[in-house]
Order: sequence, then structure tokens, then C-alpha cells
Amino acid sequence: MNININAEKRSLGKKSNLNELRSKGLIPGIIYGAGQEGIKISFNSREFAREYKKSIGAVAFFDITVDGKIFKTFIKEKQVHPLTREIVHIDFLELHKGKPITIDVPITFTGEAIGAKEGGVFEIIHRVIQVTCLPKDIPDEIRYDISEMDIGDSIHLRDLNISESMNTELTDDITIAILSVPKVVEEAVEEVEGEEGAEGVEGEDGDKAAEEESSEKDSE
Repeated sequence: MNININAEKRSLGKKSNLNELRSKGLIPGIIYGAGQEGIKISFNSREFAREYKKSIGAVAFFDITVDGKIFKTFIKEKQVHPLTREIVHIDFLELHKGKPITIDVPITFTGEAIGAKEGGVFEIIHRVIQVTCLPKDIPDEIRYDISEMDIGDSIHLRDLNISESMNTELTDDITIAILSVPKVVEEAVEEVEGEEGAEGVEGEDGDKAAEEESSEKDSE
């Protein structure tokens, strides 16, 4: 997904200047490129937020226009206010043809698991995976059909359809998602097992007491 941004250059980067930009409804940012000094920019926060929401859950690239020149980028890092959750600063990294980049690719799960119909709970452990590849090889998402999953089944990295053109530092056996037993069922099983264990102990103690009592009578 491509998002267009109109930005202006900014020269100052002091905290007071950045706060002033934010008070005017602007987001400060910087564009980093290969072997060149970063370009400091600012852009309209409302316009950006409106377009950015459309990209949530997908791989997004940002075409930033500065002084008539278009920079093709992706978000390398963003800073979010701890209370308002508003974006307060963004680092963009410029794309260069033939140069690999490292980026998060979302995982989309499709279908309804067989086990879910029987009460199983589908738990997602990793919603994205970080991959390194050429810009042209980046997929919008990685899809996985969970229709055949039963209770107790799990999805590992090796199960995903990842192109050979993409590299990741994650191991093949890392768990992506599981279809677990409902918590209510687990608690019921634990409770039953606990009761059986208690009865077993009491039974053993009772047998031992009976044996001791019998032994005493015999000695009399």
C-alpha cells in the first residue's frame, strides 16, 4: 500500500521547536537515505493520521514530496505519546533499488478452525514477522488458512508460506499461533484430578490405619 505525504523541510530540531510544530498540528520527522544526511521534515498530523489508519495491518510505503522531489520510503521507527497515543515523531528510511530492507510483514489468518467449533480458543502469539528482502519482493501480507486446525494444534514459522527471497532471523520452530483447550475445560479437569488425588491419599492413609489396627488386635 502506498501513501502520499506532502512535507516541508525544517531546519531546527530543538525540543522547544519540535513542541511548537506539534502545537500547530504538525508531526516532525526525518528521512534517512543511504550514505546521506537525514532530511528533517514536518507534515500535517490530521492528514497523515487519516491515511495511516488505512494502512494498519498491511505493509505500507510512503511517497513523501519535499520541494517537488518524491522520496519513496517506509517507516523505520515512530515515537508515540505515552498518554494520548498520538504519533509525535517518525523516522522514514528511503528505499533504494537493489538494496535489501528489514521490515515487519503482517500475518493474516483465514477460515474457521474445526477445533474452534468445538470450543477451542485460537491464540495468536506473533501477528507479524520481521523479514529482510529487496523492496520488490515484500508481500502485502502472509496468509495462513486455519480451517483444518483442531484443539491442541499449533502453527510454527516453518508452516508459513514464506518466499525464498525473504530472510528472517526467527527459527523454524518458533510458535506463531495455537488452538488451545478452553480455560473452563482446563479448570474442570484440574479440579477433577485434584479431587481424585485427594481421595487416593485418604484411601492410602485409611488402609494403613486399618492395617495398624488389625496388627494391634492380633498382638492382643
